[in-house]
Amino acid sequence: MTADDAPRSRRDLLRLGGMTVVVGALLASCSSDDDPPAPAPEDETEETRSDVAPTGGADLDVRLLNTALSLEVLVVATYQASFDLGFIQSGPATDAVTLFQQHHGEHQSTLVAAVEAAGAEPFLTPNPVVKAGLVDPTMLSVTAERDFLRLARDLEQASTQLYVHATTRLSTQALRSTAMSVSGVAARRASILGLLGDLSSERLAFVPTDNPLPTDAVVTD
Repeated sequence: MTADDAPRSRRDLLRLGGMTVVVGALLASCSSDDDPPAPAPEDETEETRSDVAPTGGADLDVRLLNTALSLEVLVVATYQASFDLGFIQSGPATDAVTLFQQHHGEHQSTLVAAVEAAGAEPFLTPNPVVKAGLVDPTMLSVTAERDFLRLARDLEQASTQLYVHATTRLSTQALRSTAMSVSGVAARRASILGLLGDLSSERLAFVPTDNPLPTDAVVTD
């Protein structure tokens, strides 16, 4: 019998009860009130383009938006797989992953609208590089809920860092504002998943602004 299979002690149950309260409060902080703003209408003037951060113009915008979109599609599919495969068992984790999957669906819709507004084709395929390099092998090794929560936490951290990176590269204030809002929500999701999986000792101390994904994971088409 493994530690995950052992009966819970009274201390464990009390700890879980307290965690449920804390997670409930944190989930409330990730409510729809924190949904990212939609990108500004197309009548945005050149004056709203800022030189504060180095940018690569509309082409780079589309690459960043589609890369973020491919990650959102991957996370939605990964969270769904966790339910289909029975990886999520506890009530708090079920509530959290259900809500977070909804978040990612909303982010996906926002990004699709932004890519289309730029006159480009949305990339609606799960990011193949992250899927093959991280998600697929990890899903094969999941034996307990905590294993999946670690993967979910890692995906949320990657999402946070990608959006933080985007805020330094996107060419319009509206897009940077959207990326900043999503990064904040993603960081809270990562914190909640870390709490649920008892992964606090593995938490990143800060979020750097460089792109967390491999070069070949950037969508260029």
